[in-house]
Amino acid sequence: MRTFYRVKWAVRVKNGGPNGISLQIDWPKMVKIYPFLEGANFCKPAKSVNEKPTKKKKLSPAEQAKLYRKLLDSGKIKNKAAIARKFGVSRAWVTKVMSA
Repeated sequence: MRTFYRVKWAVRVKNGGPNGISLQIDWPKMVKIYPFLEGANFCKPAKSVNEKPTKKKKLSPAEQAKLYRKLLDSGKIKNKAAIARKFGVSRAWVTKVMSA
């Protein structure tokens, strides 16, 4: 058996110009509609659904060489070709970075 609830949302439409429009919940109106929201925490979460993912920092060739050497010395990766496959670079690049 399904239970359906009707919910009223107090929403503001904000014109962002060339970025388009965005919908924002009008919390003061929501509290008037639903009094049980009075003490709710309305802070934005640390990771928002609409937030763009952060870009990974590119390592310098010297940092790459340290990482590659560490992986080889620890035995986690067998050879330079395996490093190239893991990081999506050519074997020549791995050799060049490690020899510098």
